[in-house]
Amino acid sequence: MDFGNPKGGGEVIIVDASVVAYLLIEGELTDVVRELYQVDSEWVTPPILNHEMLSILAAVGAEENSSHSVEVIWRDIRALLGARQQVPDPVNSLRLAIELGISGYDAQYLSLAQQLNLPLITGETRLLEVTRGRAVTQIAPILTPMDYLRSRLGN
Repeated sequence: MDFGNPKGGGEVIIVDASVVAYLLIEGELTDVVRELYQVDSEWVTPPILNHEMLSILAAVGAEENSSHSVEVIWRDIRALLGARQQVPDPVNSLRLAIELGISGYDAQYLSLAQQLNLPLITGETRLLEVTRGRAVTQIAPILTPMDYLRSRLGN
């Protein structure tokens, strides 16, 4: 799949499964996420992304009643992010999940962002809501793709 040629030299960011899904599967945020990829294509994720993307792709494949297109997308994901996955601290992930009342999946993205001191870019409204104004965002900002682009490009 062609996402265009990223400009390179961009910032490293943590992205969650919602962002990766919008990059590869047409949806309401696809244009914004593709612009994000053009600006900053150095994406890092925790390995849990693989499990989340398998679930998303299984649902898409079932809807299409075909596995071919989602198999291609899976290979694109592995080519794009396979070497860029890092394991977050599981104890911190557990602590964040309990403190914030979020899933263990979401907590792993946030934990990795804190661990690497990088922004977390997400399309998950609930994660944005439960972390808004909390001290956790002072360590690693949590932003929508559009908000991140605005801050990055000065718009």
